[in-house]
Amino acid sequence: MSADSRNSNTADKDPGLKRPFMLAYTVKPIDDGKNSVWSKIGAAWAHKDGEGYEVRMDALPVDGRVVLRTVNDRDAEQSGEVLDRSPQ
Repeated sequence: MSADSRNSNTADKDPGLKRPFMLAYTVKPIDDGKNSVWSKIGAAWAHKDGEGYEVRMDALPVDGRVVLRTVNDRDAEQSGEVLDRSPQ
């Protein structure tokens, strides 16, 4: 995947606003491991050169396990998140 396609998630209203490429979650098993609760704890933005990511964490998981998932339009609509300025 090219850096251009990773960074093409620019908001229409302000070219300086970008959604994160990935969201970070901590996952806790419940109900004897049959189900799990996903808690959002951070986000990751792709570097312009496509060679890495900047990860910003709001919390750290107790077990040390972080799950990163790519953001799609459906996730953005359901999360109700406010777009933030992309890291420089």
